[in-house]
Amino acid sequence: MRLSCIRLPRVVLGFVVLTGLGGMSLVEAQTPAPAGAASAAAYNIEVIVFRGTGPREEGGGAPPARSARDADSASGTAQAARFLKPLPASALQLSGARQRLATGGYKVLAHAGWTQTASSWGSRSGLPIERVGIQSPGLSGVFLLERGSLLHFGMNLKFTADNGASWQLSEIRRVRLNEKNYYDNPGLGVIAVVTPVAR
Repeated sequence: MRLSCIRLPRVVLGFVVLTGLGGMSLVEAQTPAPAGAASAAAYNIEVIVFRGTGPREEGGGAPPARSARDADSASGTAQAARFLKPLPASALQLSGARQRLATGGYKVLAHAGWTQTASSWGSRSGLPIERVGIQSPGLSGVFLLERGSLLHFGMNLKFTADNGASWQLSEIRRVRLNEKNYYDNPGLGVIAVVTPVAR
């Protein structure tokens, strides 16, 4: 996605019009993390996965290749993401957004929250959706939380409907902490909030 010309796909554009969230930033650089932060820090993750109204899509955007700028400062120190615990319902922040999606004609496929550590950037060591408590017919894939010099969140998800039509969403990018981050294509979308766990 080029930052110089951001064009909102139809799923997010419809949601922005529906909720009046047009002023939200999609991407923001983070303060560089010290070496070893991937293994030390924990994050609360909350996601809503929803179906849009777009046409069937085959494939999807592939996650970006590992870059030297975002790579870990020390070679051979790759860390795998670790699931720590599910979030209680009382800790979820996106219930209002879920309700607005449902009343706006979108099909909510999943809403879940959990705590995890980050993996090293480029490792693509994600957590399967079943591991984070998502059991949704037709939905499969993983969520990715990676840290090099910056924190990235993304997913590689596929939804197959009863009639065989399928949609895939594969994207990973820098996240704005403590705020809604939007990922989508014309048929499948995710709203995510990533919050550092206080130590």
